[in-house]
Amino acid sequence: MRRRALLLLPLALLLGGLAPSVFADDGWKLEKDADGIRIESRAVPGWKIHEMRGTVQIDAPLSAVAAVIDDASAIPRLNDVVAHAEVVQRTSATRYRIYAAMKMPWPVSDRDIVNQREIKLDPATHGVTFVDTAVPDAETHKDYVRIVKSRQEWRLTPTGDGRTDVQIQLLSDPGGIPSTLINAMSVSSPFNTLGNLRKLAAQAPYAGAKPAFLATPPSSASAGR
Repeated sequence: MRRRALLLLPLALLLGGLAPSVFADDGWKLEKDADGIRIESRAVPGWKIHEMRGTVQIDAPLSAVAAVIDDASAIPRLNDVVAHAEVVQRTSATRYRIYAAMKMPWPVSDRDIVNQREIKLDPATHGVTFVDTAVPDAETHKDYVRIVKSRQEWRLTPTGDGRTDVQIQLLSDPGGIPSTLINAMSVSSPFNTLGNLRKLAAQAPYAGAKPAFLATPPSSASAGR
């Protein structure tokens, strides 16, 4: 049971399913503060699963950090439970869908998800927000349990000295997995993911990279809040 729980940790990263109003800055409880990474949790009315928030300052420009998150093929390196991820539909540089397949330990069924990604640019702060929301998809795969309720938000803010403040906020309900298990093991997943993001942003091909949407004129890109 302990091994099964440990293998399930990264699943929480992909999932959510909350209204935007849930992202208010209140009720947070510090769970872990180590290696420059801070992880918090809070209870959400109507939910048995806790909402999680992780923050870190990365010694890399926003363009490099954004390049990692923008690269769907990098998701398995951010989240160990993801076996495969790819863009399946692209409307623009700031709007596209990502399919991800997750290999789960027996006896838990493997899962997959289709996320609608929206990227918002803030011309005032030069910050970038990635919002991933699960959507029902007409084509499903018989070997996977489809996740249809999910929301995850990345917020990137440049510090002005070549570094980037990063925040990830998520709420998870994978379905079929006890909420007590998710809550007990949910701290390690965002903690490890932020650590992986920090490493990848300093490596090729991301160091020095600039995603296409950062070159998009503000009038053509999604405006930030």
